[in-house]
Amino acid sequence: MNNRYVDVTDDVRQMLEEVRDKYFPELVNAKIALFFDMKHRKSGGQMVLGRILRPNDLIRYLTADEREAPEGCDYIITLDKVCWDHIHKLDRIRLLRHELRHTYFDIEATSPYKLQNHTINDFHEEVELNKDDPRWMEKAASLTESIYEQQKEEREEKKSKKKR
Repeated sequence: MNNRYVDVTDDVRQMLEEVRDKYFPELVNAKIALFFDMKHRKSGGQMVLGRILRPNDLIRYLTADEREAPEGCDYIITLDKVCWDHIHKLDRIRLLRHELRHTYFDIEATSPYKLQNHTINDFHEEVELNKDDPRWMEKAASLTESIYEQQKEEREEKKSKKKR
């Protein structure tokens, strides 16, 4: 079976929990589904290294788990698998932190877990936290794009050899 999305490993889940505990204590009770995206994805000409979204009612139903999340997940995060496999731990933390930065907790709302857009091309808080390497995301995207290009070339070369 050729699935686009696959479950992340336990170490990725652990890293998400550590990032959430350290930077986003308001999300301590949020149920977050986490998957690797196995497909090269672009949006607006930019590599998509990670993405967070709020599930609709059907996805909430499908992610319901009697013990862990009886009402389903509050957020879904997808991470580009090629990127994740080739970046350093600090950049992995930055990526998770960036995606969680999109969250907004509205204690007054019936459904308190919301999403928000960037305050700038990133988030003001992330600019400060990443001042030691402000272009980390560009470098990770460039590396990931290069790997996808190399994989594409290898597939095409393999295909042309089969035709001979």
